[in-house]
Amino acid sequence: MTTFAPANLPASVNTVEKLAMWSLGILYQLHKNSRYQESEAAPLVPLITAQDGLAADKSERIIFRSSLPLSDSWREQTTKFWQESQEISNAAIPTSFLP
Repeated sequence: MTTFAPANLPASVNTVEKLAMWSLGILYQLHKNSRYQESEAAPLVPLITAQDGLAADKSERIIFRSSLPLSDSWREQTTKFWQESQEISNAAIPTSFLP
């Protein structure tokens, strides 16, 4: 699991939106070439993708699509779903994302 400590967060990450962008950006940098199989007989697909572009209202956007593993018993657990997340790798946070 890519370990994280609150001190790793840049001070500029001060909203949930920025936190999502920051963490998804890290996952994209670390795993943009990783693939997995969503279902039997299906092709391998990227673990995470990112695409930037201009929306119909002319606002700049970035679209992330990610697939994160959960424990096999996450539905039966009394914990929050994010507590059941499973590691993808033990790669370190890229230095470009650190304060």
